[in-house]
Amino acid sequence: MLEALLKKAEEKGIPGGEVLLAEKGRIKEYHSYGYLSIVPEKIPWERGRFLDLASITKPLVTAFLILYFASKGELSLEDDIGKYVPELSHWKVAIIELATHSAGLPAWVPLYRGGAGRQAMLAELATLEPSKRGQVVYSCPGYIALGLVIEKLTDSRIRDFVPEFFLEYGIEIKYGKIPEEISVPTELGNIYEREKAGQVKVKFRENLIWGEVHDGNSYYWGGDAGNAGAFAKADDLIKFPLLMDILGDYRKFATECLVETRSFGWDTRGDVILHHGFTGGTLIINPVKQRLAFVYLNRTHPYVRFEEMEELRREFMKISLQTLKK
Repeated sequence: MLEALLKKAEEKGIPGGEVLLAEKGRIKEYHSYGYLSIVPEKIPWERGRFLDLASITKPLVTAFLILYFASKGELSLEDDIGKYVPELSHWKVAIIELATHSAGLPAWVPLYRGGAGRQAMLAELATLEPSKRGQVVYSCPGYIALGLVIEKLTDSRIRDFVPEFFLEYGIEIKYGKIPEEISVPTELGNIYEREKAGQVKVKFRENLIWGEVHDGNSYYWGGDAGNAGAFAKADDLIKFPLLMDILGDYRKFATECLVETRSFGWDTRGDVILHHGFTGGTLIINPVKQRLAFVYLNRTHPYVRFEEMEELRREFMKISLQTLKK
């Protein structure tokens, strides 16, 4: 069934991708197809490339590490964000609200509209006002704020702390500039985001985005914001369900529904948790049975595709949910 999914993706014009199923850290099924790039030249898909995880960064890295530090007693999930980020103290929202997308923050704003760099973007972030708290509104700004909590606790940039932390558990995560020969390109310029952003004080990329984060907020932040920026290989992601055990009692926050369909970082579907990434990834995990399904269809190369991808994602979820629950 998964091979048929990739065949359909190829027919819809998505140049290439890969899909896998794993259980207890072992790959049970793997398929790939097509090309990792068609611009400026066709390069066949190659297993083991680093993929831009986009928003999968949120649960896999940011939410996970917040729970890890909570399990160590270094913070409380009920702590106010202002305790760690004084610039955001006027929000008066708790870490758990930010992690479950229920703090009342907007889904997305171009935080770089006043200029690139952390200082200018943090000032823009501070202008946001939470509203309708308690309702789930998926929010990138909320996770950028959570990234700052991690940096406060570790006294280091995410790009420095995160790779070292996860490598201890056999998961290689990269930030910043990734060599082209080990990564997969995305969009030719930031055409999609440029059209959404309106008037901003930055120069949008016009080159092929290859080996650097596609997301604009993360890119202008420095490549390591809490909302996006992590690169990883599909074969390494299979180890993540095993890693969740180090959370101890806090594991339940990641795996159980807390607000509407949201756990701490993840979307929930009964016994499984999942998350999508804009660049074309979907990660689904059954934490109890330690099963995982992951697909990455390079839907932003060389331009962004919407309707094609949504149909394919629905089909992938249907197949995966049936398989992971058996």
